[in-house]
Amino acid sequence: MLDRDYMEWDECPEVDKCELIYEFLELIDSLVRDIQHLKAEAIRAKYELSEKYDPEHEWITTCDLLSGLDMPHYESIAYQKYMYIYYDGGDPLHFKDFTDSMVSIAKGRDDRKY
Repeated sequence: MLDRDYMEWDECPEVDKCELIYEFLELIDSLVRDIQHLKAEAIRAKYELSEKYDPEHEWITTCDLLSGLDMPHYESIAYQKYMYIYYDGGDPLHFKDFTDSMVSIAKGRDDRKY
């Protein structure tokens, strides 16, 4: 675990603190896009399985296909700062465009945006 007094920029004096923070934010944004893609892939896989095992959708609902994909990162201070700086406080994992796309995938209409 990292000590609270540890200053990562002390080990790279040639890097501006703001530049280092910006690079971390870029990394988080890239990881969020990966999470969005992986969530879409998980829903696609669940949909394909539901078509195979429950083609009439009698037991498996759209809600079932969307369940179990929430991430416990929201309470992270780093994630909150990232959302504030990059998206004016909005969570890209809950933006309407993303959630609408996930619902569409769960209903078998895949726009391949994610």
